[in-house]
Amino acid sequence: MVRYKYVLFDFDGTIADTEEANFVIYQKLAEKYNLRNITIDELGHIKKMSAKELIEYIELKKRYLPFILKRGKKLLNQDIKNIRLCKGDILETVKVLREMGIKTAILTTNSKDNVLTFLKAKDAEFFDFILSASMFGKESKMRRIIKKEKLNLSEVLYVGDEIRDIHAAKNTGIDIASVGWGYNTVESLKKHKPEYLIFEPSELIDICK
Repeated sequence: MVRYKYVLFDFDGTIADTEEANFVIYQKLAEKYNLRNITIDELGHIKKMSAKELIEYIELKKRYLPFILKRGKKLLNQDIKNIRLCKGDILETVKVLREMGIKTAILTTNSKDNVLTFLKAKDAEFFDFILSASMFGKESKMRRIIKKEKLNLSEVLYVGDEIRDIHAAKNTGIDIASVGWGYNTVESLKKHKPEYLIFEPSELIDICK
């Protein structure tokens, strides 16, 4: 018996270490869309912010958000094969979860094409499915998965690195394991009270037992 039947993973900052690449992409887009210029020194400060606070901080007009995200994903695709894993053993952990009879999937705001290209490059095409959501659309996709798979809320765990992941999981009614190696700082994640806070992927194995 396992505690969770489904473990859903975020992609950026949880599986794939896209932070540096996305910072470079942001610099390119900032000039085009008149966004606030961000320096390396500011990263420590903005990593404490929620997605909504960050959008306000960089002075992004909300009507431009879909266009910027779409352009950003296309630019990331050029280098996605070379992106490293956040943690070297995260894919091995996913394999163990699958051996335990747990279904694993990726729910991300990145594009499905980027995720598939990344996984193929890492010889890791073993997730049950991949779903792409809008910036603040993970909650609706979580509900869709739960309904389609006829799951109880207690049978699903989400694994993510951001404050917005915690909000989406809690609003859906499922547990979340926040990771201490991603975008938002550990301190900022703790304030939003995730069910679990992990620092190594292997901790998920014990959580799911």
